[in-house]
Amino acid sequence: MSILGRILRTSVFRLSLLYALLFSLIAAAALLSVYKFAENQIENQIDRRLKLETNLLLENYRKRTLTGLTEDINIYNKQEGRPFYIYALIHQRKLDLKQFIPVEQTPEINKNQTQIFASIPLGKIIEYVNDRKDDQTVRILLTLLPGGYQLLVGAELEETQDLLNQLFKASLIAISIIFALSILIGSLMARRMLNRINAVTNTADNIIDGDLSHRIPVMDDRDNELDRLSRSLNRMLDRNEELMIGTREVSNNLAHDLRNPLNRIRHRIESAKLDKNSKTGDEFKFDDFADDTIEDIDGVISTFNALLSIAQIESGEPRKDWTEFSLNELLHDLSEIYEIVADEQQIVWQYTVDNNLNVNGNKQLIAQLFTNLLDNAFKYSPAKSTIQLSAIMNDDSNVEVTISDQGTGIPESEHENVFKRFHRLDSARSTEGNGLGLSLVKAVVDLHNAQISLSDNNPGLMAKVSFQS
Repeated sequence: MSILGRILRTSVFRLSLLYALLFSLIAAAALLSVYKFAENQIENQIDRRLKLETNLLLENYRKRTLTGLTEDINIYNKQEGRPFYIYALIHQRKLDLKQFIPVEQTPEINKNQTQIFASIPLGKIIEYVNDRKDDQTVRILLTLLPGGYQLLVGAELEETQDLLNQLFKASLIAISIIFALSILIGSLMARRMLNRINAVTNTADNIIDGDLSHRIPVMDDRDNELDRLSRSLNRMLDRNEELMIGTREVSNNLAHDLRNPLNRIRHRIESAKLDKNSKTGDEFKFDDFADDTIEDIDGVISTFNALLSIAQIESGEPRKDWTEFSLNELLHDLSEIYEIVADEQQIVWQYTVDNNLNVNGNKQLIAQLFTNLLDNAFKYSPAKSTIQLSAIMNDDSNVEVTISDQGTGIPESEHENVFKRFHRLDSARSTEGNGLGLSLVKAVVDLHNAQISLSDNNPGLMAKVSFQS
């Protein structure tokens, strides 16, 4: 389909066409109002001039009676400098001029005479007016005099009608120009909108084809609604790409973590089968076989349980179990447990917590959060080092819990990565664990709208969790 065809089918062009029609109708109504106003103003001006001419003739009529009025009319009709006006004095027996006046134009009664304004075809009175075209329309002021005489003073409307016709033509031209410009502007807007939509469509097609790196172009020098929408969609695409990459990494890491224990179980079963069929089958130790197998299976189950817990937390389901509880009591219970662990590992345990610290959330998940952080601290801390657990109310009235150790620490470049699922600093994945502990911590923190940050403890690691009040 051609670019013109696509433009004509766009919603923007159709909307522009609708606006053009509406605006043209409004402009037509406005110009019609101007036309009618101009027509009324011109008619009023002509009526005032007719009134003035009539008053001059009536003044002479009062002074010189019908004879003087007739002489004045003959003189006025013969004057070449005043072709605009028509004058006539006709008796009702000869021609009743009131019969040519439309019924809706009622006469205005003055003090001394009856006068009627009207617009009539000149052909009705052409025999009483010389050198005029009978197809013209004249504006008249008819004055009824005593004795049945009628004084008619008229004004030709040809020039006025030409002026009004020119005004009408100008109005039509203006409306046509307005409509054409509206269509042109609508087409340009539709073409620009079509280009933006094509950019979105092309980006979507590329992403569907598997290229997740494509993004919607954004105009740097503008900040309209399309740019804001494009930025929002790009952030969504960035998030989707991160999720896709994360899912791929999780799948790879999960396959790697499950392959090792399953291979060990399979190898162990094959070895047990061979030992049972060999002559030395009496040397087979079932208890060791069972314990090792159960340990590997427990590790697999632990991995799946951790994944299920993270998925459940991220779904927001635990919010229904939220209550406000004393964080002091929770941390005190944890301190009693880990103080025993510290004694067994010859680690110095320090515990300082402010009073009256309350948190709104899921108590079990928050306990799991601090348990995971403390387990990591003890796991990577050497003997005779110090682990500290503290909780305070900071200047922003937020509850801030800090766990610090003097272990191996985490490089600053890995502070964000360690919260990813299955991420380990040990690339060979030879250390114990499934790489999901800190992922669960991050899920619990996000669920409670809290903040977690890692920093260097020189030596060791400092983890700080802040709950909003």
